[in-house]
Amino acid sequence: MAQVELVSRRGKIEAHIGKETILFKSRGAESEAGYWPVECLLAALGSCFAGTVFAYAQTKNFPLEEVVARINGELGSSPSRVQKIEMEVELIGNLTHEEKERIIKAGERGCTVMNTLRGGVEEIATKLSY
Repeated sequence: MAQVELVSRRGKIEAHIGKETILFKSRGAESEAGYWPVECLLAALGSCFAGTVFAYAQTKNFPLEEVVARINGELGSSPSRVQKIEMEVELIGNLTHEEKERIIKAGERGCTVMNTLRGGVEEIATKLSY
């Protein structure tokens, strides 16, 4: 189970994740500090994918040293959403082309965030707290 607590004051949003606090910004914010939520969505995708490919490479004893992911999100409207994501992945290490292809396929298959974005979330429930 994943859990985050958010506190928003005048457009400045603090996300409390474990002992860490991440600042977000929104329209109408009084400060430009922090990240746009979509940037964090893309970062979550990239970090999940990179962790997945590292775990796979390790189980196969592939010499993967570094993963560089460049991720772009194209915004859509009506409703507001990210309608397209492109991720360019560079795998660094003494790897054959076949090993790189296997690693990428394993990342696509095993990345929780990618699977969620592709399949959608079955339910999002919003409840008013008193």
